[in-house]
Amino acid sequence: MSKYSRTKLLPKGLQIIQGVVRGKTFEITSASYSESKTNENDVMNQGSIVNPIGHIPIFAKDDKSLADQGILGIELSFTQESTRLNRDINLQSIQIEGRQNGTNVSYPIAFSLAEEPERLTLSDPSFEFRIMVYVQVGDTDNVTININPDGLESRREHQQDIDEIINALSVGYVPIALKDSKGNQLLGHDGKQLFANKPIVDFDPTLSVRGKAPDSKQVGDNFRALEDEVLDIERDLRETFETKKKVKDVNNLALANADANKDQDNEIAILQNRASELEANRQTIHLLGHDWKGISGHTSDSFKATRQFIANDTTLTNSNAFANAKATGDAIKQNYQQLSQAIGIIYAWLDNLGNQQEIVDLTNMVLALRDQISDNSSRSQEAFVDFNNTVLALKNSVEITSAESQSNNLDALHEPGRYYLGNAKGYSDAVLEVARLGYTNKVMQYIYSARNDPNRTERRIGTRNNGNSYSWSEWQSEY
Repeated sequence: MSKYSRTKLLPKGLQIIQGVVRGKTFEITSASYSESKTNENDVMNQGSIVNPIGHIPIFAKDDKSLADQGILGIELSFTQESTRLNRDINLQSIQIEGRQNGTNVSYPIAFSLAEEPERLTLSDPSFEFRIMVYVQVGDTDNVTININPDGLESRREHQQDIDEIINALSVGYVPIALKDSKGNQLLGHDGKQLFANKPIVDFDPTLSVRGKAPDSKQVGDNFRALEDEVLDIERDLRETFETKKKVKDVNNLALANADANKDQDNEIAILQNRASELEANRQTIHLLGHDWKGISGHTSDSFKATRQFIANDTTLTNSNAFANAKATGDAIKQNYQQLSQAIGIIYAWLDNLGNQQEIVDLTNMVLALRDQISDNSSRSQEAFVDFNNTVLALKNSVEITSAESQSNNLDALHEPGRYYLGNAKGYSDAVLEVARLGYTNKVMQYIYSARNDPNRTERRIGTRNNGNSYSWSEWQSEY
């Protein structure tokens, strides 16, 4: 099975897409292909695929599924007619061309390389290979696609056929034209053709013909009749045997009560004693020797000991023990005090940061947490950890990383963020911002002065090679 890499923008394509982001429009005109094996670096350096052998029209488009991400789908159809080739080839690379509106020159804008190439059997006139290529275009409303009208019409007819099949399956029949014995079409009094509805499946209402589908209504009627029969039988059984069972149960209960009354007073005394022991969580036991006889002292008094029904654990570490109430209260109180102190520190820090909306929102969340702590002390430690992480993330988002040691080596700063460089590239108190460009392997550096003197700005694009190595374009005042 063939497999192709994700579509990547060529340098000219990136320039055109940046124009789209600023409101310009452009048209995707066609596609070309090659049977020469190549790699990504060669294509990027050359600005197009290697040795294209022909152009192919665009068959259809997908401007719905990924439009919210600024991505358009372009469907291509490789046939003997569309390629005008009469020999078999391996499809190694595909290239999409486009042009800005108002110009007559189309440029390669994006490409995809084969990881496992499709073998195009173009010597067979009936062979067809379709592929959908997705391209990042920024604003899909500013992009048009030149579609081959012949391919679009055949797709409509294909969809119409599918709709007719789906409709026939949903209603259970297909319309059949009525003809006479000579094969002539029968017409009604209004001159229109006459049709009859033929069921798709021949159902058997008798449920007796082998190989035919059973009629649904007949099956349902049979099951409903069987259900009524079972309910009648179940009702008769209940009325017949339930009365006998009740009489037998009452008789057995009377006999059991008569036997129980003999020892009732003794049983009540034993239950009262057990209740007292459970209430005190303590039971007195007699110590026995190896001969299972009681052990006595020199005064002939038997040795006794006490045991707890439920182990009382003051360490709060035993999973099968009963937690000591005082130890539990002390632990909750200590955690509450630590959390209250931490929240007070956070609140004081947030109060000094000003009226930024993010700080105001977080302050309100902290106040709400403080009000809830007294109602749910057992979750206070977990809540404090969550809010501490939130505060650290907010603090990092407003800081600028110091990178003065890299002021003469800006190529090394390719991770997204903001960096303070001191004096760099002619700027005083220079700040460098780095951002990744969408779903591509490129980043953009943007440098400017943070002082009050004229704020010159420059930008450049970096393309990832291998690992953290980037190839950089020239610094420009704008794109």
